[in-house]
Amino acid sequence: MGFFSGLAGSYKKSKKLRKLQLKISPPDQTLDDITSNFMVSLKSGRDEKEEALEEFLDLCINDEGVAKVLSKYDMDRNDLKDIYIQLEFSGFGQWIKGHYVALSTIAYYEPLLFFVESTRRSVPFLEITGALFEYWEGRVRQGDLLKFLQ
Repeated sequence: MGFFSGLAGSYKKSKKLRKLQLKISPPDQTLDDITSNFMVSLKSGRDEKEEALEEFLDLCINDEGVAKVLSKYDMDRNDLKDIYIQLEFSGFGQWIKGHYVALSTIAYYEPLLFFVESTRRSVPFLEITGALFEYWEGRVRQGDLLKFLQ
């Protein structure tokens, strides 16, 4: 794959991921919005957020970098979902610089590899999330996240 076709593919993936992130957890949602959406899903029997999450996971597992991490650590789609839920409930269910952090962490090679490897090495969870927070804030450059493990 050439440089420009790779760049176009990356942009296309990012655009799809962002669209799904906005469906799963729209920014600035109020409690009334969440309640209303829940009631609509109860009445219709269809959970659009869950469908968007499943589509998001499909994109993740079909990404070359994410697939490498999944293969290296003998993980699957359910493991990605578990990581997302763990991050969501630990305060990473927030938007930072256009990324919904709990989802973006599982969608890209470097933050996913960092999270999984840190967890396997029993790095304290606060250190893992602190490094990820700095990464998504832009205080850690792309390519430098794994240096936290050295």
